[in-house]
Amino acid sequence: MAEAIRLYHLGASPNCMKARIALAYKGLAYESIVVDPKDRSEVVKVSGQPLTPVLVHGDRVLFDSSAILRYLDANFRATKPLFSSDYETMVAIERFERLGRNELSEPIGIAFRQLMSGTPVLAELARASALLNEHTGQLEARLREGDWLVGNAMTAADVIVATAVHYGVEPQHDVSGNPMLKFFADNLKLGAGRDKTRAWVRRVMAWDK
Repeated sequence: MAEAIRLYHLGASPNCMKARIALAYKGLAYESIVVDPKDRSEVVKVSGQPLTPVLVHGDRVLFDSSAILRYLDANFRATKPLFSSDYETMVAIERFERLGRNELSEPIGIAFRQLMSGTPVLAELARASALLNEHTGQLEARLREGDWLVGNAMTAADVIVATAVHYGVEPQHDVSGNPMLKFFADNLKLGAGRDKTRAWVRRVMAWDK
């Protein structure tokens, strides 16, 4: 009997989105355990640290979304890959991974700090939107050549980058019941000239099931 997979996660966390998208894309069934952000004791008990996502597969425990994506590729080889056996392709994927973790995390971080401050500064939110638009210029250029950032199918590059960029893309469903998502929808704007990027984000996020 195959070993069960459990995923401890938070709904609106981009890192948790990466893990959920990867599992769905690979067609891997898992037990979904939604964590109460005010009580992370179970996550600490399972993994020794409080952050999500945490993936448990048999007696293996992983935290950090990038580690989880790599684990799934290495251990479920018959599923659709998110990485590559080709060296140059892996270099390209990891280059986009750095973009997602560094430049694109900056505007998201600015907006999140404004949300948590309780007294948002409009100038800072405008700066976050401008940075998001600036840093997605290279994405728009790449997506004019194809549907995905690297190659002809979704890879970890798409999963890692789109889950950050999506906060600046107009939601296609009602977010009024989620104060955090509503704040981002109202205050973080991807801007003009990013139609390819918007369509690509929605393709990737459709796997967040």
